[in-house]
Amino acid sequence: MAEFDVKFCPHCGEEIDYVANTCSGCGEELPEGASFCPSYGEDVDGSCIYCNECGKEITEEDVEKYNQLSEEERTALREDYLRKKSEEEAEWETYQKGQQERRQQELEQNAVREAQEETLNNEVAEYIKGHITFDCKLNVSSSDSSINIQAKFVEAGYTLTAKIYHKDKATALPKFVQALTALHDAVGE
Repeated sequence: MAEFDVKFCPHCGEEIDYVANTCSGCGEELPEGASFCPSYGEDVDGSCIYCNECGKEITEEDVEKYNQLSEEERTALREDYLRKKSEEEAEWETYQKGQQERRQQELEQNAVREAQEETLNNEVAEYIKGHITFDCKLNVSSSDSSINIQAKFVEAGYTLTAKIYHKDKATALPKFVQALTALHDAVGE
């Protein structure tokens, strides 16, 4: 522990925690009463204290300069530190809030996209079922750019698949139904 007493860091105004002495070589906290750093091997100077906030070493000379400050100057140093700390915390909270809002927007956009895809998949399946007179098992899925269709004749064991781009849906979907009907007619039920 230090041979001098100071309540606040003379460099930044942070309250000093004497228990949290750190090694000047590696920055690791030192165990109480250590004569050398267990991580770095450096000898520990018992009067050496580092501020946890600004990282500067606090020497006896720093304490003497601090003690020569008027009460107003000490208060100003402390208030400046507290103001900066408050600003940093407010920035962090704003950042966290922004991250939460972005995550919420992404979740909402994903939910909207999934609902749109489900609606599109149902429309495609209903269109196909409305234009054929036979049973087949349909599996329809879609992505941002395309619709994937798989029609399976369960008893015959044949499957017809297609990838239709959204922009081509109006012309490609009737062609798929024609191909599906032709395959059904060719292989029978």
